Amino acid sequence: MLTGLMDNHWKACTDWVNPNGKPNLQFFSTHFGSSKVQVADCDTRDFTDQKREDMLVSDFVRLCFKYEGSAVQCSNQIGVSNGDSASVPYLKDWHFVKEYPDYVPYITPMFFCDDWLNLYLDNFRMNTYSDRDQQNKEICCYDYRFVYMGVKGSWTPLHADVFRAAPKALQIDEDGEKIR
Repeated sequence: MLTGLMDNHWKACTDWVNPNGKPNLQFFSTHFGSSKVQVADCDTRDFTDQKREDMLVSDFVRLCFKYEGSAVQCSNQIGVSNGDSASVPYLKDWHFVKEYPDYVPYITPMFFCDDWLNLYLDNFRMNTYSDRDQQNKEICCYDYRFVYMGVKGSWTPLHADVFRAAPKALQIDEDGEKIR
């Protein structure tokens, strides 16, 4: 078992969490609210995935607060809800590190620094245009360091990660317990 990997000086440990230990969604809305992200509806299937829509982080946070204030809960992982019209939101595949290179939320522990895919993509561009030249100021998708977040009861279907690589992901539930 590896212990002591999370430094209390990480911005993710201070900015992203309220004093009560719960996710600080308002921080995301205030500081990154204009970012365009994909949000899955955990109650609605779309082929082998969940139905997704693009929205601003601030709109996602509003949706989370709306959901948490309701009695809605997804009753199972095949997308059957309890009948209420609110959906269970789950933000997926946010290219946060690429979009905010000056904001460093954590330092990767040395045991996990062998990230050959992102090392390659950071040093060798896969296209000829710069991020600044892209239409609609969209982020170049050539990085695989994502942020995922959702309300209690959100989930993602069983899937293989990008390029079938060995992911280094830690998912923490709202009670601070490691769940995967």
